[in-house]
Amino acid sequence: LGLLYQEYRDKSTRQEIETRRLQDSQTDPEESSPSEETPSEAEPASTTENKAPPQISLLRNSNSRFNLWQDLPEIRSSGVLSILQPDEIKLQEAMFELVTSEASYYKSLNLLVSHFMENERLKKILHQSEAHILFSNVLDVMAVSERFLLDLEQRVEENIVISDVCDIVYQHTVNHFSVYITYVSNQTYQERAYKQLLQDKPAFREVISQLELDPKCKGLSFSSFLILPFQRITRLKLLVQNILKKVEEKSDRESTALDAHKELETVVKACNEGVRKMSRTEQMISIQKKLEFKIK
Repeated sequence: LGLLYQEYRDKSTRQEIETRRLQDSQTDPEESSPSEETPSEAEPASTTENKAPPQISLLRNSNSRFNLWQDLPEIRSSGVLSILQPDEIKLQEAMFELVTSEASYYKSLNLLVSHFMENERLKKILHQSEAHILFSNVLDVMAVSERFLLDLEQRVEENIVISDVCDIVYQHTVNHFSVYITYVSNQTYQERAYKQLLQDKPAFREVISQLELDPKCKGLSFSSFLILPFQRITRLKLLVQNILKKVEEKSDRESTALDAHKELETVVKACNEGVRKMSRTEQMISIQKKLEFKIK
């Protein structure tokens, strides 16, 4: 990936997505596994529409650099841009953005795990319980992102014109995205543990500062990486909204986009409710500690 997934602000807005579009899509993931090749069909010399499109190994090729779907060499050389309507091209770009931003997000998650969580010096400093609170179920989140990305990659490589991605979003949201609820719900304890470690363990503070200075982090803080899953699930909903604006009304793609958006909204609400619940529990614990019970 050319850039890390940079979605660390408290509120994700449509304007922010647009301004970061080119940044997020400059990706060349090294972690993605090869997808199954789709056999080419016979090529009639007369019609471009019936040609078997060249496969786009955009996520497997570590040397690839691309900004937009229409800028891909495979797209430009195919002649498909002269066939598609402008609205369809915009839809292709919206779907392509969802895929490339997931690739960038996965790379950042991988960095959180390999650079911070698995650092040997950090392991020696943290107790097992502290590490568990700090990193929560990030390994499960990363595994879900990897599976999701591989399915998206395979879909992109099936045809030079992307058929749909929201059906994949829907399936993964329903079957796998509950890991986000667990991670985000633990955010209250995670933040408290991080602040406490910075205050009580100078060695922890020193190691984190050194790790943050590594060029791999692009100047981003450790806490920026910890908040990635919550920011991603919010942004996914916005990306699907963008697709929904561009699909044809009453089409199959509109139906799948609506389904995907509904399920993502459910997960986001569950994440928010999980945070509120944990926050209330934290407040109750704090009050309980301050109470004095006088017993005869």
